[in-house]
Amino acid sequence: MTAALRRRCALFAAAAALVALACGSPASAAVEMSIGIRYVIPSGTADDCSAKAKTALGAYLMNVSEPIPGEFLAVGPLGVVGPTTTSAVVSCAAAAKGYAVTFTCVVQTPQSPYSADDLCLDVAHNFSGKAVKPLATPAPPPTGCTTANLVGTWTSDKNSGLTLTMTIDGDLTDSDGVSGNWILYGTAATLTYYGTHAMTLTPDGKHLRGGGNDYTRKC
Repeated sequence: MTAALRRRCALFAAAAALVALACGSPASAAVEMSIGIRYVIPSGTADDCSAKAKTALGAYLMNVSEPIPGEFLAVGPLGVVGPTTTSAVVSCAAAAKGYAVTFTCVVQTPQSPYSADDLCLDVAHNFSGKAVKPLATPAPPPTGCTTANLVGTWTSDKNSGLTLTMTIDGDLTDSDGVSGNWILYGTAATLTYYGTHAMTLTPDGKHLRGGGNDYTRKC
């Protein structure tokens, strides 16, 4: 196995781990992979491949990065707060003329809005400029007392002077300025704030129970 292939395998394994180890994943979840889409572009430079890779990944996923030179990783899905359920890797490599590019996708089903094959196909089509019907972008999660997220201001049931303000990007800040983050998967919530606390969101979206402290959301 060449050094380049070892790096690619390592990055693919990391992408799979991001999905497989998503916090709060239900037992019924499965990891689906799509491997093998490959284009050989007879003209162009490494910079061309890099730019197209970032654009194609950014069309469907978030946090595009280049953890290994020529290997581009993104996770998501786009516009959704919560555990990572979707990732893709675009790999650029020099060829005798131009460059070769490969696409690999990993998703957690049924939580990801995309199948691995569909995601990889559309990322590849975006990269090559082919006409393609875009994958549907998930609707932004609603705000207010909803079971879709924890956005809003929460007051401790034990200490009315303690409030937590939670934002759409998964961050939280308490009334003393101490920060943390939150994740919601179904009704299972995880607050990382003075440690990690597993909590449950009530069906009306108004209360968090467990984790050593209960909170009520102002709606």
